[in-house]
Amino acid sequence: MRSSHLWSLTLALAFFSAASAAQQPTTMSTGTSAGVSTIRVHVSYQQNHQVAPSVLVELLSTNGGVVDIRTADGNGSATFEKVTSGRYRVRVSGGDIETTTSDLIEAGGSIGGPYVTENISVRLTNMGNEAHGAGIAVIVPEAAEKEFKLGSKAMDKKNWEEAKDHFQKATVAFPKYAEAFNNLAQVEIQLKDGKGAVEAFRSAIQIDPTLPRANLYLGQFYYENHQYKDAEPYLVHSAGDQPESAQIVTILANTELQNGETDLALANARKVSSLPNAKQFAISHLIVAQALTGKGKDDEIAKEYETYLKDAPDSPLAPRVKDELAKLKPK
Repeated sequence: MRSSHLWSLTLALAFFSAASAAQQPTTMSTGTSAGVSTIRVHVSYQQNHQVAPSVLVELLSTNGGVVDIRTADGNGSATFEKVTSGRYRVRVSGGDIETTTSDLIEAGGSIGGPYVTENISVRLTNMGNEAHGAGIAVIVPEAAEKEFKLGSKAMDKKNWEEAKDHFQKATVAFPKYAEAFNNLAQVEIQLKDGKGAVEAFRSAIQIDPTLPRANLYLGQFYYENHQYKDAEPYLVHSAGDQPESAQIVTILANTELQNGETDLALANARKVSSLPNAKQFAISHLIVAQALTGKGKDDEIAKEYETYLKDAPDSPLAPRVKDELAKLKPK
């Protein structure tokens, strides 16, 4: 295949719909009493077993999409109510802890039941104890911390404008407050202000480059705007945070392909078939085929086309893939 334009366009559209859904908390169905659950999360530090307050707690779908968000209260607890029956994970993150993701949680049905409790133990990072190795404890000014807590409470109640005001005040009081910028960005998403979200996430990433949600959002933003060089470092972080996400690994592979890094694209695209929900990202086989183009490996390319057609026979790309496959077959 001489051009990856069609594959890129299709993948960009697929990523737009899937990743955008991951950025927006899904509206949970109230269903029936047998079809919903309450998930209670309790977070504590591994080092001293004390509760971990004010950390970000995210409820994730099995493919890594964010279903809902909470901020842990003063007791290190967060509660997700009216959760539709299914399988979920919980991810906990914050500026002074290592991002931690739980194993799969069964909610509702005969296994999970109506009430689920998940205890998560997190580790403090070095930055949680010292400021960038300088030996000085990181102290958030009282005024900034107060505004952050008020913003978190408003965020949990979905009072987005109020939360925005408090998080903005927190960043003014403490311009190095990565968590406040991170939460401000998430509020901007809820307020449909994409530009504001990008600016806030950029500020957060400059302070703490490891923030999972900031990396995913910025990777998506630059990818959708075809700024592949800018997108790549954020997507590399996201793939490291969610190595089992076929969606993120596929989009990273395509980004590397667009940046002319065919060996990296090939390696990542080949990983996808071993990941959960791989068939939903059958386009990874086309990325492999494109990366192999011009290397005298027509037999391997043909196999990738055949696998794609098997996994996605009704895809709009199927007719073109069949044509390309026919060109590789002996006359």
